[in-house]
Amino acid sequence: MKHAQQSFTTVNNPSPPAKNVQVVQVSDASAESAPFIYFDAVLTAGVHQGTVRLELGATTAIPTKDGQAKTVHVITAHLRCSPSAALTVRDAIDKALLLLAPAKGQSS
Repeated sequence: MKHAQQSFTTVNNPSPPAKNVQVVQVSDASAESAPFIYFDAVLTAGVHQGTVRLELGATTAIPTKDGQAKTVHVITAHLRCSPSAALTVRDAIDKALLLLAPAKGQSS
């Protein structure tokens, strides 16, 4: 499957604009191989030599010898980025969370 160009709409305006479409060039080699990362929580967060560092984690159930299960945390990703990239991720998450909020005049 070839991914030459994709247009993206903003979170604030989910319907595509009629004229001003932001076009992003997506590498043919990266689209199919980029991982999907799921996480339940940020297990650790910090900064090292100016780089923002986040360890993303999820919980999973592990069977035990006695036939029971125990819940453990596993690291699903080591996220590293510049402070400016961290701001763009935070902004995108904030905008995505706004989509979960009920519209004015609607109850949740």
